[in-house]
Amino acid sequence: MNWRLLTIGLLLLSACGPRPGSDHLTALQARLSVIDSAAAIFNAAPHEAAVAAHTRTDSALAAVETRMQGLIVNLEQGRPFSLLDQRRRLLQKQPGRQRRIAQEIDRTRRQIGHLIEAIVDGANVDALGAPMDQNYFDLASADEMRISEHLLEEIDIALDFLRRGLTDLEGVISRADSASKALSSIPQSPTP
Repeated sequence: MNWRLLTIGLLLLSACGPRPGSDHLTALQARLSVIDSAAAIFNAAPHEAAVAAHTRTDSALAAVETRMQGLIVNLEQGRPFSLLDQRRRLLQKQPGRQRRIAQEIDRTRRQIGHLIEAIVDGANVDALGAPMDQNYFDLASADEMRISEHLLEEIDIALDFLRRGLTDLEGVISRADSASKALSSIPQSPTP
């Protein structure tokens, strides 16, 4: 009788033991929290201002280029125009970046959430029928940590581009406009 109780007890204990992948739960939950924080910061950024700012820089650069048609300037004289063009390029792809990152945030949250759920629920087969053992969870967790790290880097880059694109934009436009007016008013020597 004691052997039976001991066998049943051991079976119950092994069934209640650590589930495959449970060693990844803390890291996955922490990463999900970091992604949520980064997403909140990203979503609060002035993305709508990027479209209007890009249109403004594009228009200002076109006006400068028209005014400067045929003029040759040195590097120092051309600096205000380079700064304006740099701002235009920083803002140019911002709407696409915003959409792509928002989609990637949703995908990453969903994938990590499903992985956490599978570990907690003790799932043993994934949607494609692959066995969900410790090796499966090791690989899936490593993949999601790598993908989410890349996402966090992309969020930082996009926010930096947005910040740099919008900072002192009117000043950059004004300096390029003033420089182009000043340079185009200088009489040019005739070409031999």
